[in-house]
Amino acid sequence: MSRAEHVAGTIETGHRGLVLRADDGGVWELENTSAMRQLVGAHVEVVGQRAGFNGLVCDHIRIAGQTRSPASRLRLEFVATAALAAYGLYTAIATVISMFV
Repeated sequence: MSRAEHVAGTIETGHRGLVLRADDGGVWELENTSAMRQLVGAHVEVVGQRAGFNGLVCDHIRIAGQTRSPASRLRLEFVATAALAAYGLYTAIATVISMFV
């Protein structure tokens, strides 16, 4: 994997699957997921990692010109950390309570 690429273009169905026909004239092969198939024909912005010669592994995709809502930026790492902290707090309180019962 290489550095992040930011590419704008139109998603189309190609000979070997889905492709992103970039505004600058390039063609990128994309993974064939249900989310991608729903965007065929749409003008999108893709942020991803280059894979091979013209492959693009997508990290983020959105309709061109739209901004992502702050709620959609919630990362799994933060959720896992919060859950672990809550569990630690729960066990600490349960331990204190059990000493008095």
